[in-house]
Amino acid sequence: MSAGDRCGDWLCEEQTEGVELRLRVRRWLVRRRTPYQELVLAETEGLGRVLALDGKIMLSERDEPFYHEMLVHPALLSHPSPERVLVIGGGDGGTLREVLRHPMVQEAVLVEIDQAVIEASREHLSSVHQGAFDDPRTRIVISPGEEFISRCQDPFDAILIDSTDPIGPGEALFSPEFFLACRRALREGGIMALQAGTPFYWPDELSNTTKGLRAFPYLGVYLGHVPAYPSGMWAYVLAGLFDFRGAEPELEERFAARGLATRYYSPALHRAAFALPRFVEELLLR
Repeated sequence: MSAGDRCGDWLCEEQTEGVELRLRVRRWLVRRRTPYQELVLAETEGLGRVLALDGKIMLSERDEPFYHEMLVHPALLSHPSPERVLVIGGGDGGTLREVLRHPMVQEAVLVEIDQAVIEASREHLSSVHQGAFDDPRTRIVISPGEEFISRCQDPFDAILIDSTDPIGPGEALFSPEFFLACRRALREGGIMALQAGTPFYWPDELSNTTKGLRAFPYLGVYLGHVPAYPSGMWAYVLAGLFDFRGAEPELEERFAARGLATRYYSPALHRAAFALPRFVEELLLR
């Protein structure tokens, strides 16, 4: 039984045991089972159009920039000139959209396991992708991310993992083997960013993710706020082959030079996001 079937005219997500988010649905746009997952797209009263996979909300129109900007810009602004960028997951096109805002990007490769997500997003989420799928710099590959990265021959300046949580199709994208393959797929001086769930409800996801990234010489955990996501507190990890914290004095200059316009991200927020609550610091010591 899908989340929509169970809740009638409500889109329901069990965010953790005993905690549920309910969104009143004006109109169901897509409700189907793909070869990989249950795909639901609905127009809601409070958050606009909402995409859910296997009963978990991936984005809402109202707050998706909060997530996509914080996944993309800390990594790409830390890099002096990210010309070739890989996005794994992100079939809604939001991460791809933010990548293409950086004028020096010459090629953005989007690797998505489920073509149905791209097709549904093309049709119903134009406010999110904003034509990014058809940008001449975009190349779309339909493949499991772990398979693509294992055979990657042409390295990237930056890799962005816009995955679901480490269950189902997304589980392989959190393994140490996958992270090691990503390191090998980066050019010298490359950087990777990924989402790592909510440390409030799912502390093990963040601590296990950082442990799996030990092949990278430089790691940094930072936080953002995404109202539609469980607890609202969302964790991200930067993993670099260079000391990306050294780029912080140049953030404002790079932000201005690249002509970025954002709703959530700012260079000041970028620096502040690495100041972690004590309980998150303790998770990283496990």
